[in-house]
Amino acid sequence: MTFLKWVGGAMALLVVVFVGNVLTFNTEKVDLKPLLDGSEIDKLAVATRLSKGIQFATITHMDPEKKDPQVFKDFHRFLKQSFPMVHASLELEMVSELSLLYRWKGTDASLKPMMLMSHQDVVPVDPESRDRWVHAPFSGAISDDIIWGRGAVDIKSGVLGILEATENLLSKGFQPKRDVYLAFGHDEEIGGNEGAKIIAQTLRDRKLDFEFILDEGGSIVGGGIIPGVERPIALVGIAEKGYVSLQLKATDVGGHSSMPPKHTALGVIAKALVDLEASPFPANMEYSRTMFENIGPAMGTLEKAVFANMWITEPIVEKILSGSKTTNASVRTTTAVTMAKGSSKDNILPSEASAVINFRIMPGETGETVLAHAKSIINNEAVEVTMKGGFSGDPSSVSVSDNAQFSQIKDAIHRVTQDEDLIVTPYLTMAGTDAKHYEGLSDSIYRFAFNRFSPDTLERMHGLNEQIKVDDYVDVVKFFRELILGAN
Repeated sequence: MTFLKWVGGAMALLVVVFVGNVLTFNTEKVDLKPLLDGSEIDKLAVATRLSKGIQFATITHMDPEKKDPQVFKDFHRFLKQSFPMVHASLELEMVSELSLLYRWKGTDASLKPMMLMSHQDVVPVDPESRDRWVHAPFSGAISDDIIWGRGAVDIKSGVLGILEATENLLSKGFQPKRDVYLAFGHDEEIGGNEGAKIIAQTLRDRKLDFEFILDEGGSIVGGGIIPGVERPIALVGIAEKGYVSLQLKATDVGGHSSMPPKHTALGVIAKALVDLEASPFPANMEYSRTMFENIGPAMGTLEKAVFANMWITEPIVEKILSGSKTTNASVRTTTAVTMAKGSSKDNILPSEASAVINFRIMPGETGETVLAHAKSIINNEAVEVTMKGGFSGDPSSVSVSDNAQFSQIKDAIHRVTQDEDLIVTPYLTMAGTDAKHYEGLSDSIYRFAFNRFSPDTLERMHGLNEQIKVDDYVDVVKFFRELILGAN
């Protein structure tokens, strides 16, 4: 009887703790403060300059034969003409011929510098899709208070937005206390090895240590992008996943398809692909826990109860998150089969078959551990598994989010949006950015671009009809202005 009483008391205590956690599981109350600079931005002027900037087709290609340095040089001349005070007051250094590194000298040399980053280059436009654009992809058309074109959100709006904010502050005689660096690489879309990587090494050679570094990455996402959350969320990346592509290859004698073996070379590869997809990497909540603790209170009652008690419900949380491609990618190394090749004709058995799988790697893992995982799952000596190109980009280090540097970014977001419902939270950036090259230059490296995305507009980045609302772009400029002022 005593045992039953003990069990009953323990269960009652568990219920009290569970319910108590739910009742106290609320989002942080936001104390909205006014803008540090409430002056108006000339909407037409900034929109027109972004429009013109988009018209420079600063495309980076994997094929070096398609490289066009001249279009970047023309873009540089446009920047110099458009932002005369920036180019008169800041030191400009050309890196690797086409990347731009500006230094805005501060008044207090004892303070660590800050850095704002973006990139000049954009991805190509698929020729077959050009007729599906409402406005030509490099027209920079302004229609219905929207700026259209490749680079509108990825990320000419970042390059010009930073320069607009700097020019605006210079026009008022503002001078920062700490040095402000602006870095605009020219090849981020193909890895940043000639641009950001060389800039970063240049700064390391000068023994610089930054207060914080901010690159693109997260954005403000509306309801529906994260399942179960209808409130807007500003996602500030504290790290980014790595990547590696593995190539699978199998060989056979080939021959005529009328006399096939039990498994052709392509069949062997197909089985390996199915096995890999059926054996996903285990979930790892360590790097996304804070994000879900922040957004959990904004979910429905059931989800809120689950996320409020992750000390006991974590297996349920993992199952919930694994059910959506958006949230699944935030908690595990992902496996994406992207390419496959067999024979050249439908009635010829392939003498060689191959496939490529792309993995986005969680912090704590490496390309080598992914390779070992794949080999163990496939477990077939007939399948050769190698890193495509012999290369992997390992995950970045993880910056903390409970410090003054993160708070400066968070406060600037709130001052611009003036939205009490907006949740600002750290998160793990899924895609790669130039920030990965800046390891060791700061212990506070963040990834956030002041873009606003809905489920519809998010798909337009790198896709059809890339665009940004004029009002949203004005807020981009305000955000960078607020961030510079808040850090000085």
